[in-house]
Amino acid sequence: MPLALCVPFCRAAETDLIKKPVAESIRIRQDTQSREQQWRDDRVELLASYDRLEEMKKQLEEQRVSLGERVKNTKERLAVKQKQLDDVEAIRTEIGPMITILIEELVEFVAGDLQFLAEERRNRLQRLVELRDDPEVAVSEKFRKVLEALLVEAEYGNTIEVYQETIDEGGGRDILVDIFRLGRVGLFFQTLDRKSCGFYNMADATWQSLPSSSNRTIEIAMEIGARRRPAELVTLPLGRIHLQ
Repeated sequence: MPLALCVPFCRAAETDLIKKPVAESIRIRQDTQSREQQWRDDRVELLASYDRLEEMKKQLEEQRVSLGERVKNTKERLAVKQKQLDDVEAIRTEIGPMITILIEELVEFVAGDLQFLAEERRNRLQRLVELRDDPEVAVSEKFRKVLEALLVEAEYGNTIEVYQETIDEGGGRDILVDIFRLGRVGLFFQTLDRKSCGFYNMADATWQSLPSSSNRTIEIAMEIGARRRPAELVTLPLGRIHLQ
């Protein structure tokens, strides 16, 4: 009887001995498969991350090259601008003294020139001097104004005009007269009543009378200068001159 009981027990024990290794083997197998799957998933993710990083690296390299070109171009433009600024500064340094010289020469020229529109010309020169000494005014503007004054003075030599001015008739007597300017060649006056006329003598810087016979000639010159009469030949004390 004891022997009969032992046989089933032994068989059960043998079954357990077989089942346990099989179960362990299955568990290990499943665990291995799970790890392999996890590794494959990790590998796929790592490869994807690597590809993304490679793409980012490529983009960053392209940006670096592009930025390098931009920096290079910017430096070149800055160098050009700096050169221009240096040139402007050099020109400004040279123009400043030249402006002073031009104004001084213009003042000297006007002082020795035929004395017409004296107040207007004197005021223009005074404004130039004030402009030259004003630190708030750009050198370019100063130079432009000096050129304008030079052009105005140059134009006087090619034009005629009539204007009124008070002159010293002699003996300290001032009188308002019509002035006829013939370029820079001569100045002639006629009283408003048309009874007296004369000319400006540059040699002694005085107004001198002309004979009454010159009244009509000076009057015609006045009318031509005021654009009230067509151009024609007029004989003035300076000679036979064609006014137009």
